[in-house]
Amino acid sequence: MRTIRGSELRTARTKAGLTQDEVARRASVSVRTIRHIEHGHVKTPRLETLTRIAQVVGWRHAGGPDVCDTPASPTCAQEIRLLGPLCVLSGDRTVSMPRKQRVLLGLLAVQPDRTVSHEEIADVLWSGEAPPSYPQLVHTHMARLRRLLGPPPGHGAADRRIRTVRGGYVFNSTGVRLDLCHFEDRVALARRTAANGPATALDLYGQALSCWQGRLLHDLPQLWHHPAVVRVAQRHIDVAIELADLALRLNRSALAVDHLRIASYEEPLHEPLQARIMLALAASGRRAAALHLFAELRTRLKEELGVEPSDDIRRAHEAVLRLSGAVERAVPPVVDRPAGVRLLDTAHHGAAALPARQAATALDRSPALGSPAQLPPVFAPFTGRRPHLAALDGLLERRRDTNGSLGIAVLHGPPDIGKSALAVHWAHHRLDAFPDGQLYADLQGSVEPAQRTVTPATVLSGFIRSLGVRDDWIPDTTEEATALFRSLLAGRRFLVVLDDIANACQVRCLLPGTPGNAVIATSRSPLVDLTTREGALSLALGPLTAEEARELVVTHLGTERTAAEPGAAEELAAACGHLPLALRRCVAQLSATPEASIAGLVAEHRRGMRDQSNLYPFPGPREPSPAAPRGNAEDRRKRSLT
Repeated sequence: MRTIRGSELRTARTKAGLTQDEVARRASVSVRTIRHIEHGHVKTPRLETLTRIAQVVGWRHAGGPDVCDTPASPTCAQEIRLLGPLCVLSGDRTVSMPRKQRVLLGLLAVQPDRTVSHEEIADVLWSGEAPPSYPQLVHTHMARLRRLLGPPPGHGAADRRIRTVRGGYVFNSTGVRLDLCHFEDRVALARRTAANGPATALDLYGQALSCWQGRLLHDLPQLWHHPAVVRVAQRHIDVAIELADLALRLNRSALAVDHLRIASYEEPLHEPLQARIMLALAASGRRAAALHLFAELRTRLKEELGVEPSDDIRRAHEAVLRLSGAVERAVPPVVDRPAGVRLLDTAHHGAAALPARQAATALDRSPALGSPAQLPPVFAPFTGRRPHLAALDGLLERRRDTNGSLGIAVLHGPPDIGKSALAVHWAHHRLDAFPDGQLYADLQGSVEPAQRTVTPATVLSGFIRSLGVRDDWIPDTTEEATALFRSLLAGRRFLVVLDDIANACQVRCLLPGTPGNAVIATSRSPLVDLTTREGALSLALGPLTAEEARELVVTHLGTERTAAEPGAAEELAAACGHLPLALRRCVAQLSATPEASIAGLVAEHRRGMRDQSNLYPFPGPREPSPAAPRGNAEDRRKRSLT
């Protein structure tokens, strides 16, 4: 027998800063129980009740060990299992009962030693449409249930398993092995042991979660949405998260995977829980399974809820990609806390229920992986190309169509026509459409193959590295690296700019595999094969129009200087063949010599008084492209001088 003074409990509760209502709610007992113990009306309260109260207030029973240290005795003649299908065992015999009695028992047993009102029972039994005579019907069902259960061992009929109290009934858990109580006892002991014996605490957490054989009251769906059942189910998730965090710190992540999977059965979209599953899978050597889980979860969130994964999921994903100690850093640090203080409040979910300081370090606190932004800068003002810009904007509409193909555009044309400038300009002005990042690579397609310093495999490895993957995790073969690259971009919104491509085969391994991403490629060739096979949008670039060329001159020289020489801007554009790069070189020369006139520069060219290569670099000698032999280029240059 244990003699308890109510003043001890009242003092401990006051020091913890808790009211009787708060203690009763957190300990899953009635306020009346707390009040009776404090007033001395109960001299020998049940051990399970003391365990839960002590855990909440950090109370140590005077004259003896902490009352939480000893779990309930497992040697009980009767056992009731709630953490899975409802099952009642009497010795070695399974007690069968009609469905209404099973529902009634589940409702009472999930709230042990607490009053369940007549109205609450009627609402569950008749789904909110109870007949007028429901009090008598409830009494009849309760009498049948009592006969099936019988009184507690060693007690008479006066001490029934289900007691009648004013306004309802109470399930008496004395003398019965209830898996829910055993679960709570093991969790309480694990939390108290975690600071000084984390390995022991991990085993205790495992024992607690082993009580769960599936969804709570799996065979009674009419109880799934009852507040008491929802509260216990959330306790399951909270404890599974606590076990996972501790297992990851102790490098025993494999232990956590199965428990986390069972907990996720009830809440498949619980993101803090799914984040722990990803981390546990990766830390136990199943990184591919973790990445697959991320892709699957992201798809479900978008399809079912229309949202992107939370920061918890993204940080876990980045930790999986890094896999260089980030998994161990992705869990909350162990902090000293008074005995009985919970890691998680059962009324909240996951990391959101931690205190503010702990919530700030709830998941990965290593530096967050920034979105790659590899676009070259835009130095000169950009003018013209409005039809091409509109066509590229149309590519975004194609990309938004989730049933469509990958958005690819090919900008092709002769050298110095402004392909790269157009691609980079459009990309910089559409950054908001690609929040996950922008990737850029120069493929050197106009350089002879023997002289190229960049290969598609090199570009692919660079892209993967910029997405946070360590060098030793980058696959050796191009095929495997391509698969990893596409997995990393799946379900995300990236822009990939591939500059100066020689042929379609050069870039196929660099194409993302899912809609939502976009690719802008530039080439001297139309890349017909890329248009045919991948459905790329082909945009041919030619010289600027007369209006666009004049706009370029005005933009660089100013309206006043251009207006001072009417018609000179048009003559300069014509002399440069309306080629944007050649025209920019000329206006740059005029900008450097403010005293020079536009007409004078054009006149010098026409009279042949200045060397053509100095005045107009655009038609001068240049290295021939693979598609244009040197002789043809020289012939065109000679014809331009006449």
